[in-house]
Amino acid sequence: MIAENADLHRAQRSFRQVLDAFARPGEVRAIEPDDADDARPASFEGSLCALARLFVDQAVTFAVEDAESDAASRYLASETHARRTSGDLADFVIVPGRADAQLACDAVACAKPGTPASPELGATVLLGCARIAQGEADNPGMRSVAVSGPGVKDVNRFCVDRVEWAAAREARGDEFPCGIDLVLVAPDGAVVAIPRTSAVVVEGEVR
Repeated sequence: MIAENADLHRAQRSFRQVLDAFARPGEVRAIEPDDADDARPASFEGSLCALARLFVDQAVTFAVEDAESDAASRYLASETHARRTSGDLADFVIVPGRADAQLACDAVACAKPGTPASPELGATVLLGCARIAQGEADNPGMRSVAVSGPGVKDVNRFCVDRVEWAAAREARGDEFPCGIDLVLVAPDGAVVAIPRTSAVVVEGEVR
């Protein structure tokens, strides 16, 4: 009972952090990674698993986009009782941090956008990254991302090690109110939300 209560309180704290991240796009928040679990596939590391478990339950569908997705999908289905489906139909699309740039781009490109009458049916993509931090990039391998739009006073900046998702998101050409939400998460629990209403610029890129 004590362990169950601790897990519940941890999930509640993390959920509040994710809600705050959506309210303030581009600002980095922190969730608490799941404890080590021998049954969990190595590709499905603790922070991504914790994030997925906040959203995925028996009322929604999910897809894991990875070269070896079966093990992670079976694990998440057994933990949440959610139904696995294809990436273009899933409510939540999960991209492990080890997935290559092409897999990540394809996952973002194919995620369902919702409809003008029901934009809430658009997918949420949960994308694993190696590193996320607030502010501008100050070391090799990190890129600065500027976020503006609702919930942002001027511009919020964060830096991250992978940015291929930004071009794939822009290439979708979704028209308001349709689109997808993204949540980026790092192994240490750093998390940042990019709602469908946000504008994103990867700084330093030729546009």
